[in-house]
Amino acid sequence: MIISEGRKKRLPGIALIAIAAALVIALGVASTAAAQSSNAAASNDSAGTVQLDNGPNGLQGITGATTVGTPKAQASEKIYDFGTVLNATPVAHVFKIRNAGSGTLMIGGVQTSCGCTAAKPTKNQVAPGEESDIAVTFDTRFDKGPATRTITVFTNDPQAQKIVLTLKGDVKVQVEAAPAQVAFGDVKRGVEQTRQVLLTDLVAAQASSSPNGAKGLADFKVQSVTNSSPHIKVEPGARTDGKPGAALTVTLLKTMPLGAFDDTIKVATSRAPVDITVFGTVQGDLTVKPAQVSFGIVPHRQGTQRMVRLVNAGAREVRVTGITSTNASVSATVEPITPGKEYRVTLALRPNTPDGALRGQVAITTDDPDQRSVSLPFYGIVGSFRG
Repeated sequence: MIISEGRKKRLPGIALIAIAAALVIALGVASTAAAQSSNAAASNDSAGTVQLDNGPNGLQGITGATTVGTPKAQASEKIYDFGTVLNATPVAHVFKIRNAGSGTLMIGGVQTSCGCTAAKPTKNQVAPGEESDIAVTFDTRFDKGPATRTITVFTNDPQAQKIVLTLKGDVKVQVEAAPAQVAFGDVKRGVEQTRQVLLTDLVAAQASSSPNGAKGLADFKVQSVTNSSPHIKVEPGARTDGKPGAALTVTLLKTMPLGAFDDTIKVATSRAPVDITVFGTVQGDLTVKPAQVSFGIVPHRQGTQRMVRLVNAGAREVRVTGITSTNASVSATVEPITPGKEYRVTLALRPNTPDGALRGQVAITTDDPDQRSVSLPFYGIVGSFRG
């Protein structure tokens, strides 16, 4: 067959196009085959590849991004009941995580709830059939009654990426304060008041009821008593009822300034520490009734009003000289009911206030030399409540 020169020149271009098309088809087939092979391997436990969770609570810091085979995390026990302990007695336990799978188990972050700490796992990479220990301690100093603490372990087991371990039991106090909170309530300025707190040594009380009694048990002692406010005095002494423990006399001094107060009495004893809360309000001649204003939940775009009374219980007449609000959405006005003795205070929430939590204070200024300003807190929610 004889081919002309023109046709000889066109043949190489046609051949190149054919070759390129063949390569594209071949590459597509190869890519599809590789993808199918990869999917088949991923579905096979013995040769599968599991991606690790490297999120903020996951397996960050663990070397290696994948593991061959499928790991399976098993906790020998997920709940440890430590029974009954006296507070201030530390609880310690070791949880064991075993790898019952065919791939390397990786243990990453360990999170604990309040009052509980966990050591790092003894192994972050656990081979099939091996175990890793997680030692946990629980500080019981400030617990009383039933107590539960959780430990969350993050792993690369696709069926157990989070394992929750639990410590639970009953914590009994060694020393009981009655009352545990000293409430002075509303106290007139310049008036001294006292309250008594009884400390009971429950260790000695329980021991005395046992067959051997309290033999060999050291006597209860108050080692130190501290508090922050110089206007609250605390004096320890002996109980008068013969029971094991001590008594505290808590005195609110005349020097406590006007307004709300709170303090914490910290008692160190030969058994365990005890905290006692003290609170109340010192009032002058001028009082606001009620002492705070709640607008409640106000519908979207609506306004509302609340009224309170400013009452003067002193002999001297008091004049209101001004009133201001810390929140631009709430205005405040005052008008006399009985001049010098009683005033009506009106708080108005303006319409179209933006939705959300509402909080602020109204300051009422007066010519009383002892109470130049009286504070009135207010709060509420505008629009629908979102918890």
